[in-house]
Amino acid sequence: MDNSKYGKTLDVRGLPPPEPMEHILDALVDLSLGDTLCVHIHREPIPLYEILLRQGYKYQTKQLGEDNFQILISHNR
Repeated sequence: MDNSKYGKTLDVRGLPPPEPMEHILDALVDLSLGDTLCVHIHREPIPLYEILLRQGYKYQTKQLGEDNFQILISHNR
């Protein structure tokens, strides 16, 4: 999978809760307007979606395998 088109890639697969969410939210602090954070995670993080929307982000989730999801996160502007 080629992630070179994304501003930053973060792999949090296999980390125990709440570490994936913490790492994702920390990475968003440095996300510039126009950049996209590409996250790889082992399950769909439903609670994260409401947080992203409240903080002004948009996201797109794609299931790549049974335990493999890709989430693209960017500013909603």
